[in-house]
Amino acid sequence: MPSSVIPAVDRAFARRLAPGEALAADAQRIARTCYEMAVRFHHGGKLIVFGNGGPATDAQHVVVEFVHPVIVGKRALPAISLTNDAATLTGIARADGFDEVFAAQLRLLAAPEDIALGLSADGRCANVRRGLATARDLGLLTVGLLGGDGGDIARDAVADHVVVARCDDPCIVKEVHVTIYHVLWELVHVFFEHSGLLDREEIR
Repeated sequence: MPSSVIPAVDRAFARRLAPGEALAADAQRIARTCYEMAVRFHHGGKLIVFGNGGPATDAQHVVVEFVHPVIVGKRALPAISLTNDAATLTGIARADGFDEVFAAQLRLLAAPEDIALGLSADGRCANVRRGLATARDLGLLTVGLLGGDGGDIARDAVADHVVVARCDDPCIVKEVHVTIYHVLWELVHVFFEHSGLLDREEIR
């Protein structure tokens, strides 16, 4: 490898070190989130995912992970992304404003047993906040995957569970979020291996 490339690789790795270590420190928080998601799926709930810009594509990716049983013998889990339908998004934005594009869909599509997962690169997306708040009011389990310092979504405890990719670089935030939602998907299936736990109100 050319010597000029090595310092660039070292700098790229260094920028990712602190967010990665912070994610490892959130292991208990992530495990609790996975458990509560597994309980909702066990009782017939579905996952509803949403976000803006880059996180909009993450919302679509999350859904793909949950709906296809990539491991032989594992369950396909019901999940939908609110970012897929441009006609719906633009129609709501025109009628009610962009801040309502996810909340309006949740009021039509969500049931109390469901899970709402909102992604925001900085925790300051008004429509993600409105979506999570609306979902919580409807009785859904709410999960926020955020970046930066978590923004007002984290500060105001809008979601039941929040995991923050502690970085201001949206590209690194995206990488950490990809890691988080793959862990969510995998650990939900781990809890399904112990289905007796999923009929309890809570796990100690």
